[in-house]
Amino acid sequence: MQRVLTIRRACAVLLAVALGSAATLCTPAPDALAVDASFWKTDSFEAAEGGRLEGTSLLRDGRIVLSRELERLDAPEAQYVWAGEGTGGGVVVAVAGTPGVVVRLGDGDPVELLRLETADFPAMAVSPEGDVFVGTAPGGEVHLITPDGESRLFFETGEGYIWSMAFSTDHGLLVGTGDTAKVYAVDGDGTGVVIYESSDASVSALAVLDGRVLAGTSVDGLLLDITPGSDLRVLCDTWYDEISGVARDADGTIFFAATSVSLEDVLDGNGNGDYGSGFGEGAVFRITPGGAAVELWRSQSAPVTSLGLSPDGSILAGTGSGGRVYAVDYDGTADLVAELDGEEVLSIRGVDDVIVTVGAPGAVYRMGADIARSGEYESEAFDARATSTWGELAWKADVPAGAGVELFARSGNTGDPDGTWSEWTPVSGDGGGRIACPAARFLQWKARLTRGPRGAGPELLSVEAAYLRENLPPLLSSVIVHEPGDVVTDPAGGTNGSSASQTLPGGVEVTYSLDPDAPADRGLRVLLRGMRTASWEALDPNGDALLFDLFLKADDEDDWKLIEEGVLRRTLHTWDTQAMTDGVYRLKVKASDRRSNPKESALTTSAQSPPFTVDHTPPEFTRVDVSSSADGLTVSGVVTDSASQVMFVDVAVDYGAWKPAFADDGMFDSRSESFRLVIEGLESGEHAVSVRAADRPGNPVVVRELSR
Repeated sequence: MQRVLTIRRACAVLLAVALGSAATLCTPAPDALAVDASFWKTDSFEAAEGGRLEGTSLLRDGRIVLSRELERLDAPEAQYVWAGEGTGGGVVVAVAGTPGVVVRLGDGDPVELLRLETADFPAMAVSPEGDVFVGTAPGGEVHLITPDGESRLFFETGEGYIWSMAFSTDHGLLVGTGDTAKVYAVDGDGTGVVIYESSDASVSALAVLDGRVLAGTSVDGLLLDITPGSDLRVLCDTWYDEISGVARDADGTIFFAATSVSLEDVLDGNGNGDYGSGFGEGAVFRITPGGAAVELWRSQSAPVTSLGLSPDGSILAGTGSGGRVYAVDYDGTADLVAELDGEEVLSIRGVDDVIVTVGAPGAVYRMGADIARSGEYESEAFDARATSTWGELAWKADVPAGAGVELFARSGNTGDPDGTWSEWTPVSGDGGGRIACPAARFLQWKARLTRGPRGAGPELLSVEAAYLRENLPPLLSSVIVHEPGDVVTDPAGGTNGSSASQTLPGGVEVTYSLDPDAPADRGLRVLLRGMRTASWEALDPNGDALLFDLFLKADDEDDWKLIEEGVLRRTLHTWDTQAMTDGVYRLKVKASDRRSNPKESALTTSAQSPPFTVDHTPPEFTRVDVSSSADGLTVSGVVTDSASQVMFVDVAVDYGAWKPAFADDGMFDSRSESFRLVIEGLESGEHAVSVRAADRPGNPVVVRELSR
């Protein structure tokens, strides 16, 4: 919005142009480009991360490739699913939530091992002998399932929840609880002792690494070494709410994940998927050889909900939004390796065949060693900001013999693709072809990748779509003709407390110096008599440079008269009204995008100001009295104006400084005002008394009286 400084409020204002040498000439902006095709390019990780992957991976340098084979295992329907380490022979034990079900997954149908209708099973551990231990929430119970399928209650913690479990050959079964954060070490007979307890809400993660027992907590987000027989040690106090996973690579380096949203928050959401709406954040940390915790990678748009290892040694981090799995390298970069059909990734287990489980809804996936036979990447919907016609879709790819890359496109007018969008249309050509989609505001493309007979897959390097936006008319509003004497600055100008800028006719920018400690200078209003400034607000939906033409018309005139043409990148204009007779006028501003469009397609929009009055006639003194008394010299009188309010009366004695007189009614605010001023301390004798007044437009009148 423009800034307005009323001159009668600005103290001791000096006009730099005409009175001095401080005027600044405005430099014209460079020519705007003519309308050409625009381009939407996807050639980086950041540009492609918003898309959807199915059987594809997005590498850190922006390449889109086939992912490792993903096999969805036949598991019970559930809202949440966790997986254990397995019991050998390719068998996977999965724990489903709501209700709690434990199943063994293999080549055949799932085998149900245990079911509880009153609790979930959010924690599990498997012993080297193949005994499966599962913990309940709520209930705080541990159930044992033997390799032959027998199950029984093994241990009761007395706490409300069990959130984490691990098995240690030295210390037995380790059980982490909540609402009170405790860790129990339970022997083979089901007898447990507390080896750690704190005021935190829960123990959210447990891991046994080279005999060390590591625990992560919820609320304070602490990672601790709680190994029995050793001193308790805090390895890292994160600023996150919960430690969500701990892993170790083949070299012994320890990694852990932290999240701003706890697992307990997920389950308390009653299966509504509160975890995965794109809120929250998380990070993966590395423990250095010296024991320091270093943040390796951060997810700023989703919590990191699980941690595991990939066959190539990368750290796999699962997030709580979109079922995404990232492979984090030691340099802190990451590949987006998979996007699964679930909101949050709850567990990542195994090394050769990685088992990944998700929640909302629950599912179990096996991530194989070979790359997928085929896969698709679907871009996010691109907003062209206006209805656009589509040109060529061009792409670059490395395609081995026998492999393939196919591109498709569709368009629509809703931000989220729905049934109103066009069908997917193939884009034919060697590395590019015309987009045969209807003109619309939004565009989306997808790529289908297939591997060759020798197992080599293609790499999609970049995709670029050309489009031409429909030219839309400018938007124009708030045309205002400001009062005479108002200094109006544009949004880029404004004031700095000591000066203000204004553009006068001819494009000259002037500077007014402001001294708030000086007395009011009524003369500036007189100096600026006849100058008027108009301001307006304008926007072009296409981002085109706008030109403004200004027109005036008196109320008794039929045709608009052009007073300024081609005002560029400035939403105000000042002009001299001396050529305009007294009367009521309107100002029209016409905004045009002709600078950025061919003549035949340029568009205009017009808006008018409210009526404003031009008044060049000064006030008239109908009476001026000067009298001497013991109190001093008294100057009084009456001043009137036919059209505008009288704004001030000043008195000067013997051609000295002007002094303000005072309105008899306390305020100069009407077209007829009585005034008075008593001047003390004058010597007796003849005095020349000058009296001046000005109306609201700044028209002055001065009279002189002699006092003898």
